[in-house]
Amino acid sequence: MNILVTGANGFVGSALIPELLAEGHHVIALVRKKPEQRKGLEQVKWIVGDLLEAQNLPKLPPVDRAYYLVHGLKSDTSIFEYQESLAAVNFINWVRSYEPGIIYLGGLGDSSDALSPHLRSRHLTGAILGASGLPVIEFRASIILGEGSLSFEIIKALSERLPFRPDITLLSKPCQPLALPDLLTYLKDALTVDVEGHKIFEIGGPEVTTYGALLDLYAELAGLKRIRIKLPEVEARVLMKALDYSIPELSESGRKLTESLEHPTVVSNEEAKKSFPGVRLKPLRSSMEAARKNSKSQYASLWEKDFLKTLLSDKILTQSGLLSPELLKSLEKVTRLKDILSRK
Repeated sequence: MNILVTGANGFVGSALIPELLAEGHHVIALVRKKPEQRKGLEQVKWIVGDLLEAQNLPKLPPVDRAYYLVHGLKSDTSIFEYQESLAAVNFINWVRSYEPGIIYLGGLGDSSDALSPHLRSRHLTGAILGASGLPVIEFRASIILGEGSLSFEIIKALSERLPFRPDITLLSKPCQPLALPDLLTYLKDALTVDVEGHKIFEIGGPEVTTYGALLDLYAELAGLKRIRIKLPEVEARVLMKALDYSIPELSESGRKLTESLEHPTVVSNEEAKKSFPGVRLKPLRSSMEAARKNSKSQYASLWEKDFLKTLLSDKILTQSGLLSPELLKSLEKVTRLKDILSRK
């Protein structure tokens, strides 16, 4: 098949392309910036363009299927949903003449809830693609466990960087993580599934867990001792501020994902199992361990570099009650708090 992959430089797209090539498909990859030539990807036809700029999109060769893996997590928050919608509309207009089947990766979440902007935009994008009249398979997934996944990297960074495990209500919401290899199998198998109109499949791993439990599991597998410390319940904006200080490398995108933590992301039907019997779901523990071993990212400790002094200088954090005397007293058990605060 001639297959178009949008978002080809992203986490999922870059993992999917080698799999498609191995199965003998011809891959056309849309990127904003052509990557350096990588071994094994010589057969890929790279085309440069931005779905937010329809007038500058290049001429598209004939395609049989098109993966829509574009996600604007790094775009400006104030116009995030607008940009997501615009990109989807421009994509449909760009590919329509070939009438390809579309395969889209979206997000789980009950549409009847007041969803976060991130999840709301995922569902809206699916609705726009589905309204095109083209055959659309929409996968809705929770956290993807794989090296390079933003959700996994946030779990890794918080576990390795903080000397304790935060305990807040937000981390008790249920989720259903899916291993990256299982996601790729779903995406590849979708090439052979014929649908009429817009078909939604909810996909997840074999176990339902919580975000807090994922932090505990990563720490256990990495051999990290992390005492659980209860944090005061505060406004979301305060948690976002703390996130900015804790993982500045990921905070821009992480903010959008964090806003979605209050919504359960759990599979509610078994349609995917019936339509994709070839997927053999990997257990949560082995999925997390594989992601941990394959991950090459490094997160230098901030805790020993006046981290707490920086937090205590922020009025939003100090006035919110998050950094309460009780919390600071608890932190003395896991770090050299007095030494840090006494530095000049």
